[in-house]
This record gives sequence, C-alpha cells and structure tokens, in this order.
Amino acid sequence: MQISTKYSIAVHILLSAEYFKDNYKVTSDFLAASANTNPVIIRKIMGLLRDAGLIKVASGTGGIELTKKPKELSLKDIYLAVNPIKDGKLFNIHKKSAPKCPVGGNIIDLLDPYFLKAQNAMEKDLSKSTLQNLLEDLNTKIV
Repeated sequence: MQISTKYSIAVHILLSAEYFKDNYKVTSDFLAASANTNPVIIRKIMGLLRDAGLIKVASGTGGIELTKKPKELSLKDIYLAVNPIKDGKLFNIHKKSAPKCPVGGNIIDLLDPYFLKAQNAMEKDLSKSTLQNLLEDLNTKIV
C-alpha cells in the first residue's frame, strides 16, 4: 500500500501558508508553483483542508490562512483531512472470500488485529508531530 501524494501536498500547502503568510498572498497559483503541480490539484486539496476546518480560503485571489496555530495541528490531523478513514479502518480487507474455506472464512478475523495495530502505531506517531515541528525543521534547512 502506498499513501497518495495528496498527503505530502497537503502538508506543503499548510507549511507554505504559515511560512509565507507575512510576505505573500498564498493562493492556489502560488502553491502550484511551489509544489510544481497543477493549480486544480492544489484547489482540490485546499477544499479538503477547508472542509476539515484546517484552513480558511478567501474568495478570489485572497489566499489562505490556517485556522489553528501550527503547534496545534498534528500530522495526523492533516492526514485525516485528505485521507478520511472509512469505518475507522485504514486497511480494507476483501470480504467476499469463500466462507467454507479455512483461510477465506477466517481472513478478516486473522488480519484485523494486525492491521489495527499498524494503524494505531501510525496514528500515534503522526499525532506526536506537528506543523510547528516541520516549520522548525524547515528553518534549519534554509541557509
């Protein structure tokens, strides 16, 4: 399984919104140039971030701003904003296995605990890191 680039682009958007807020209007075109992607993709992800309550979007060319302080915004919050988890489970398990087969009839019960353990570990780790941590890391990379 591979997590889509929506997540890294969402982080890019939020980092840029905070980093450039005092010097630029952070618009979809501005962000598209920074992420080197199409503004339509940026606008779609911005819509997800807005719907999750993480940003405010000014109409027209007004730009965006965070609705929370960077230290209050975890990487888990950002992940869930652009990758909502259906039924509380990150991993999907095929459900049409042959019920009379020893493997097929038990696959969900077998995999669920392992998959939930992995999901909980990922979510716990992402909860510990914030946008503020990334901003601080960014500042050490800028010479």
